[in-house]
Amino acid sequence: MTKKIIILFLALLFVGAILMAGGAKETKVEKAALFAKMIFIVKSMDNPFWDSMIEGAKEAAKDLNIEIDALAPIKPYNVEEQLRFMEEGITKGVDAIIVVPADSRGIVPGIEKANAAGIIVVTPNTKAAGGNVVTWDGAANFDAGYEVAKYILSELGGTRKKVIYLEGTPGNQTAYDRKEGAMKAIKEANATLLASQTAKFSRIEGQNVMENLLQQFPEIDCVITGNDEMALGAIEAIDATGRLDEIKVTGFDGNNDAKRAIKEGRLMVTGDQRPDAQAYWGVVAAAMALKGMPCPKEIYLPAPLITKHNIDQYLK
Repeated sequence: MTKKIIILFLALLFVGAILMAGGAKETKVEKAALFAKMIFIVKSMDNPFWDSMIEGAKEAAKDLNIEIDALAPIKPYNVEEQLRFMEEGITKGVDAIIVVPADSRGIVPGIEKANAAGIIVVTPNTKAAGGNVVTWDGAANFDAGYEVAKYILSELGGTRKKVIYLEGTPGNQTAYDRKEGAMKAIKEANATLLASQTAKFSRIEGQNVMENLLQQFPEIDCVITGNDEMALGAIEAIDATGRLDEIKVTGFDGNNDAKRAIKEGRLMVTGDQRPDAQAYWGVVAAAMALKGMPCPKEIYLPAPLITKHNIDQYLK
């Protein structure tokens, strides 16, 4: 049994013990004292992915008897707002800060301030470029980006494929890793990369960028994207030109809109990140650290492909 498996087993025992203890001690008159106070900061609220993360964090907080405040920047992917949330949490004396960095380098000053104050920091989904972080948990973005791109390129078959890649928000580690994974698959398939442009993980940006690219390139075989929102925006642009039958699109995240698009035949594949699980285990890791239990520096959660072949089980 590897060290990571042993630690995750301890985590499961930890969650189970708290659930049992809470059930045994709680009475109709009063509840047990809160175990800890935390804040959970996501990148934005313009994507259902973040709604799912917050739901997962709140579920863990309920299971572990933790008070948790969920926060998001008003301006999507604004690291300055995230830093302000962190500073406010430090001032209030929270026990842990769980933050999904909008910018992997930009978030470092906030992490370092939390470190100086003795506050535990966990970064689910997106890695930070510095500071003392107890645990990162999330998908293996490079590998998953590679598998998504490899799937669509192999499904297309035929001669040399012409590919567009839509990148996520600059400065974001997840965006970089997914792109690098896709680039590896594109190179292996000997495909032609027509263009690679950022659409900032946004559905609106994905549609706008795709509209311009469609005018530039009369022949496109597929559009590989760094998340579902950009993919869904690109699909709208492609559909408006009547080219959806000839241009196939990939996503990444596995949100509900993407699943429906796969069922309808408008999206070919996406990677299922399970944002609720990422958030849940982020809270568990912070709780373990507060209890002095060992935590792995990295917890990789699977991101299986969702395609027309297995979509029905996901829609259940």
